[in-house]
Amino acid sequence: MFKQLATSLVLASALIGAASPAFAAAPSATASDDTFQSVAYFPVRVVGSTVGFLVGIPEGAVKDGVKGAMLSQKWVAGKLGNETATLPTLAGWVVGAPFGIVGGAAYGTFDGGWHGVKTGYEKPFSKEAFTFKEE
Repeated sequence: MFKQLATSLVLASALIGAASPAFAAAPSATASDDTFQSVAYFPVRVVGSTVGFLVGIPEGAVKDGVKGAMLSQKWVAGKLGNETATLPTLAGWVVGAPFGIVGGAAYGTFDGGWHGVKTGYEKPFSKEAFTFKEE
């Protein structure tokens, strides 16, 4: 009896999981009251959240790594004299940019992962879940 119940549950989950990418758009706010739709949509949200997390980590690391390199370069150039002068800017890139890349990538790993989880759960498989907007 238990094996039959478990088999039918696994089969139903597989069918819902196979059909769910076709209905990947988030349900409307009025449909959230429907318990069955919420339960059936939950696996899609979990998979969307996981995929958003896996895509968000490298995306956030690259985006924030570049942003960190630019900020640290400007900081070093400002401390050396002038942010727009050639020699302080070059020294800023040589000295400051590697620290900014490492620090920004470390921050971006967490920031991108969190953004992917949050947006991937709210709007699974949407453009917002795979892009990193300025917030």
